[in-house]
Amino acid sequence: MRNYIIFLLFLISNPSSSHAQQLRETDRKFTDSLNRLITGNVSDSLKAEAAFRLTDFWAETDSSKAISSLNKARSLAEKFPLLVARSYWYESRIYQENDFEKAQMLLMQAESLLKQFHTKKVYRLRSMVWHNYGLILQHQDNLKGMLDVLIHHVLPLSKVAGDNELLGTEYISIGTVFMNLEQYAKATTYLTQGIRLLKSAPPKQRYLLINAYLVLADNYCQLKEYELTKRYLNLSKNTLEESENKQFGALIDNFWLDYHKTSTRYCISTNNYFAALQHASKAATLAEKFGDHYSIQEMSFERYKIFFAQKKYAMAKSALNAVIDKPEFNALAGNQLALAEAAAEVNFATRNFEEAYGWLQKSKHLNDSLSESKLKQDVNALEIKYKNVENQKKIATLNADKKQNALIIRKSKTTAFLLIAASVLLLVILILLLIYYRNYRKLAEQRAINYHQKMADLEQKQQLEIGRAMLNAEEKERNRVARDLHDGLGGMLSGLKINLSNWAKQQEAALPDIELQRIVNQLDGSVTELRHIARNMMPQTLLKFGLETALKDLSESAMSHDMHVDFQAINISGNIALEEQIIIYRIVQEMLNNTLKHARASEVVLQCSENEKRFYVTIEDNGSGFDTANYTKGMGIENIKNRVAYLKGNFDIESQPGNGTTINIEIPLRYE
Repeated sequence: MRNYIIFLLFLISNPSSSHAQQLRETDRKFTDSLNRLITGNVSDSLKAEAAFRLTDFWAETDSSKAISSLNKARSLAEKFPLLVARSYWYESRIYQENDFEKAQMLLMQAESLLKQFHTKKVYRLRSMVWHNYGLILQHQDNLKGMLDVLIHHVLPLSKVAGDNELLGTEYISIGTVFMNLEQYAKATTYLTQGIRLLKSAPPKQRYLLINAYLVLADNYCQLKEYELTKRYLNLSKNTLEESENKQFGALIDNFWLDYHKTSTRYCISTNNYFAALQHASKAATLAEKFGDHYSIQEMSFERYKIFFAQKKYAMAKSALNAVIDKPEFNALAGNQLALAEAAAEVNFATRNFEEAYGWLQKSKHLNDSLSESKLKQDVNALEIKYKNVENQKKIATLNADKKQNALIIRKSKTTAFLLIAASVLLLVILILLLIYYRNYRKLAEQRAINYHQKMADLEQKQQLEIGRAMLNAEEKERNRVARDLHDGLGGMLSGLKINLSNWAKQQEAALPDIELQRIVNQLDGSVTELRHIARNMMPQTLLKFGLETALKDLSESAMSHDMHVDFQAINISGNIALEEQIIIYRIVQEMLNNTLKHARASEVVLQCSENEKRFYVTIEDNGSGFDTANYTKGMGIENIKNRVAYLKGNFDIESQPGNGTTINIEIPLRYE
């Protein structure tokens, strides 16, 4: 299954490059048109885009030209941060197949720069960055690492990008990795989900659906569900015939190659060896046309299986020898094990027991811990059979030379039989004990995991309850103090102002008019400040007019002569639960206070949005910034984190001294 992911990634991440490969006779026109655009009278950004396309075009065939085009693109893209970020993606394409360490470094550089942009195109590119990173892990035979990258990075980014073709393809890729790990039931779930998304692909991308049909057919073949295997093989064949020479030209042969390879495996599984040989021959012919050495060797191994099943051992051994030392097929440990087991199998069938024993020993070292007991059993069985054959030869010789020793020979046979029986019985007992021990150990480990998980859940629940109580108590106390200040002390100060004004009218001669007016103004300012404090402690705007109006009012109140706040509200609904509205308001209030106190910023952008039951808050300033690893407790960040954690949200902060601060918050919502 290795070639499916490699080929599919090439098509998805580099559509322009794959198109150029289809039109080899027009390559010169293609590159000339891009070069004219680079030297033409257009903007630097368009010139940089053309240079990037040239880089992508040459990445697979001429690294020196690719590097030259990349340098041109970078010189033109200096003023455009997004183009600079993309340049690392194109550079990684040059080293994707020949310098894994450098390609990984470049991909991570691209990811770190692309994270600051939030468009669907950027999310799509980031998903392909991680896909290529996972592909390098696959080249290094780290399938579990690749699976982790696909599920936790590629899939979420593809969903945000909103590209069904890309998302469907990633589901197919994940299913393929599960197949490589021999977890075919899990693979079925991802593969069928991918096909559902790819059925709506436009005609020019039908090749994605063809590939998905073929992978699912292979998966069902591994599950021995042959009717479903045949069904998806027929679907892929019908789609291929409909698309041939109409939509993606010479590229169609690549999928015919995959079709014949999958059909070969299906026919072998259903014992239709004549048809299997026909499909294998067609697949090998196409592989030779493309110079696909891996597929050529793969078909040689399939022919070995066919000849061995037909008991044509000489032809089987010849087919096996054609692939046994080839570097492409032997690059994967699983293939090495399969070849070693096949060599042991065919040598044993041809009674070449010593060589068979050697190959079986080699397969023993290649196998992992899960198949170790089975390999030991095979080795012991081969040793017993080998010794039994040698004993038979000796017995035959003794019978020919000295018939009078027949009684001794019969006793020897009986003894050998008893030894064999005892050995087999002992081996069975050892295997049963090993199985029991492994099951018992797994059960104990699972119990320990369940216990620790239960304790963690209880602790988390307790922390949430404590947090809820503290926040509720804090809000109640704020409400009480605000009410007391507004209704009590505020009313008293207002009454005092009225009484002082009335008294002043009666006692105009007692104080000069200017001094009296200053006292009244001071008292009036005190009332205003008191009401401002009460409003901050329990914003009436939030209770009366909703969260969006309250946040806008909060932003305006935070502005000053030295700091401008640009508030942007996007799709904020009015039916968010009141408790969550208050907490969100407090979070934004704390962030604005922090910026005002510590950032020394002149420009602040505050963006609040709601989408699919999630609330997003982003605040960015051009202030002094700080070291996020060594901030002081007095900056209020812990208060923000606690409130976000209480709402089960995500908190992310990026800041460096002298480069401002950016905070991103994502909160799941409850509605009233």
